[in-house]
Amino acid sequence: MATLDDICNMALAEIAAGPITDVTDGSIEAREVSRFAAPLLAEVSLWSDWSWAVTRAALTEVTNDRPAEWTHAYAVPANCARPLAIRQVQDNACWLPQGGPFPFPVQDSIQLAFLHEGGLIYTNVKNATLVYGAVLTDPTSLPPLVQRAFALELAARVAIPIRKDTGLARELGAAAELARARAIAEDYNQRVRRPASYISEAAFARAGIGGEL
Repeated sequence: MATLDDICNMALAEIAAGPITDVTDGSIEAREVSRFAAPLLAEVSLWSDWSWAVTRAALTEVTNDRPAEWTHAYAVPANCARPLAIRQVQDNACWLPQGGPFPFPVQDSIQLAFLHEGGLIYTNVKNATLVYGAVLTDPTSLPPLVQRAFALELAARVAIPIRKDTGLARELGAAAELARARAIAEDYNQRVRRPASYISEAAFARAGIGGEL
């Protein structure tokens, strides 16, 4: 598995700069890659809803300042990059289908409403759990194609402060965009895809969903 120093040296190789021994070795190369690496890693968290970065956490309820709109307000987890879904507390399943024309888990068939605004999660779900993409903090955990995109983007950002070459920065930026698109496509292709299922308003009504507020 590539270390942070390895990934930084991949980026430096793209601009024909010498390798570093580590990101604190005092060289201009080490200084510049360490300056850009952490902010870039935070950006990678937002490139896509990475399947390997999805996690969940029980939310902590806070004072609800919008009680006319939502029945509950929760603090956003500190490591949340992007909220994806809300889950409610449910009893353990006694039986579940092995397949069928609907999403798995079946909770995905009905998205529970929520709003992420002002640093809070608003929802009408009691004791809610948030499914979210986590902020990335360890570049060694990135899959190979994402590491490649990260290294190219890092190279593009350090090309000017180290090499003073705007043309090289533009060229590497374009290569990084292509690598990023490939990484996102590969992550999407690795997911289990299910046929879309249309649920009519009548079906929602029979399930007791909707009605008067």
